[in-house]
Amino acid sequence: MPRRPPARLRFREPDYVQAKPPHAQVPRVSSSALRAIAQYERAHLYLGGIAEALAAWNRFVHASYRQLDRHTEHGDDDGPTDDPEVARIRLGWALNGLPRKAARELRAQVRPLDERYLARSIPAPEVAHLRALL
Repeated sequence: MPRRPPARLRFREPDYVQAKPPHAQVPRVSSSALRAIAQYERAHLYLGGIAEALAAWNRFVHASYRQLDRHTEHGDDDGPTDDPEVARIRLGWALNGLPRKAARELRAQVRPLDERYLARSIPAPEVAHLRALL
């Protein structure tokens, strides 16, 4: 039976493996689309950036009418990560930068949110910049 080298005896694997914290993923898309989104995020944003933008846009679109009317060109008080304009801009960039199949799957989730926003919001000059993104 071969003898183990001393370096291998001294080195001991930890009892647990330190896992990376999971990043947010876009729900209801295929694994190939998730892979394309992750590749896009590594190149242009940060891991989980598209899922966070989709969640922020979803929260804004499903908010009360008062919150829809409250958003102006300068954003609301929720912070830069929850700014619906920034979220929709990121989603637009991703839709234009992703491969065709991944963009189609992401667009299938973004389009109903856009339609809901257009149906619920008033076409006022204060929100014209946000409506122009759609």
